[in-house]
Amino acid sequence: MLFCILLSSVTTFLVIRALVRHFRRSVISSLPGPIHSSYLAGNFKELARSPEITDAHLGWSAKYGTAFKIYGEMGVKMLFISDPKALHYVLDTSGYNFPKPLSERVGFTIMLGPGIISAEGQVNSPKILNPAFSFGALREFLPLFRQKASKLVNKLKEQVDSTTANSNVDLVPWLSRTTLDIIGVASADYDFEALDGVQNNKLARVIIYDNLVADALYQMSDINIAMPYILSKIPSFFISILTRLPLRTLSKFQNYVKVATSVAQEVVDKQTQLHLHGKEGSKDLMSLLVHANLSEDPKTKVGKNEVLAQLTTFFLAGHETTASSLMWASYELSKHPEWQTKLREEITKTRSQARERGDIELTIADFDSMSYLQAVMKETLRVYPTIPNILRQAGKDDCIPLSYPVPTVNGKIISEVPINRGERIFISLIAYNRLKSIWGEDADKWHPERFLKEDHDGTHADVHLGLIANLATFSSGIRGCIGWRFSLLEMQTILIELLENFEFSPSPGNVEIIRGSTGVMAPMVKGSTSGRTQLPITLTPL
Repeated sequence: MLFCILLSSVTTFLVIRALVRHFRRSVISSLPGPIHSSYLAGNFKELARSPEITDAHLGWSAKYGTAFKIYGEMGVKMLFISDPKALHYVLDTSGYNFPKPLSERVGFTIMLGPGIISAEGQVNSPKILNPAFSFGALREFLPLFRQKASKLVNKLKEQVDSTTANSNVDLVPWLSRTTLDIIGVASADYDFEALDGVQNNKLARVIIYDNLVADALYQMSDINIAMPYILSKIPSFFISILTRLPLRTLSKFQNYVKVATSVAQEVVDKQTQLHLHGKEGSKDLMSLLVHANLSEDPKTKVGKNEVLAQLTTFFLAGHETTASSLMWASYELSKHPEWQTKLREEITKTRSQARERGDIELTIADFDSMSYLQAVMKETLRVYPTIPNILRQAGKDDCIPLSYPVPTVNGKIISEVPINRGERIFISLIAYNRLKSIWGEDADKWHPERFLKEDHDGTHADVHLGLIANLATFSSGIRGCIGWRFSLLEMQTILIELLENFEFSPSPGNVEIIRGSTGVMAPMVKGSTSGRTQLPITLTPL
């Protein structure tokens, strides 16, 4: 009976949607674009199942330009953009008019719970969390970063073969463990102790040992791809039924949310008791959330479920993205020993200057002054954006301007794309970060020196967006990544510690690393069919 009602509801929706689409003119329909081989998953099938996560983005962009049509789930036409002016308009100038589509929010809710990434509209916690990422708060996190980075180095030294003075090490689990330990302490004063092994912590085991993200999102089936969209179009009564289907992606993330919520509940209960006894924290995430949960002011009140959801989000998203960026920085440095030398010399010089003024450790200002370190970080973020794309939806009829005019299928050249309310926009962070018009003819190469030359670093582009260096990696505007400074500082601290203790070189043998299609841009060994993220690198102790 329930199945019949569900089938009837979905059928009715499809019929109504088809009629609306038939009588409503869409300029997106007049744009060229790739065909699709799946009505259910649309072109998302190619995005999810290409050998490398960059293949579809860059292949389509090379053929169709910076604005064209792709097909979403259930054959819905979408606007694919990597055009600078279009991105600036959608994310910055008119950011409030282009919210996250319900389908994307449903997807993130399935993966992480209803946390900050899936938030839209009247949600208090994103605003309340801002002080946790202020300059003063970040400065207080530096000792934590250094402590965990030092522990990582010691663990790696234990693994390195002392008889040969070098060893081939898979950096993926080690960097993931480090960033998980950091985000646990920073967000909730909870130490996963993952660097000591994940078997003693159920949540750490689910995230790292079970290869959660890659295993759940690698080579997704059409139904797994389309499920968030389907759930966004049916009555909420049926959602709980469909989410119990034995689909790999659904079951993997539902298990994570269940375990993570249990851990978050323990943390909240402990911190709430401390607050009630007057032992409040400062501006750490947990203190801010618990204080907001206890507030009676509706403007600052954060519900208990929202508190738990923010923690489950930070536990996973807060470590996965940073770890991935560190993996790619390590990978590129292993292929470029000359940049390792430059960085070590810069680190040595900066440490000497710090000691001369009486500082034992490097400060945030020291990091900012290290031009080679900044260049390596920015270039890694440019070439390897962890999140390859984001989605937006027109909240009203609008017109998106373009930096580069594009032709329609009828040969008409347009410099703006009218868009109807409800139409979705696929923003390719990968393709924008590789635009030769902004980054030069070598935009597809990892060349940090571009950020040492003012005429090649992207700062002279006609349009500026992003939170750092004109990059789209952390998104932009009102929905830009709240933790980008935290992540960048964490990456720099860990990378410095690694460079001072090890020399990186490629893994021996014919090992080719690819950008795996795992939902995020993660390293994988070419030819592997396991779906596991891997980054074997030879470490030589210094």
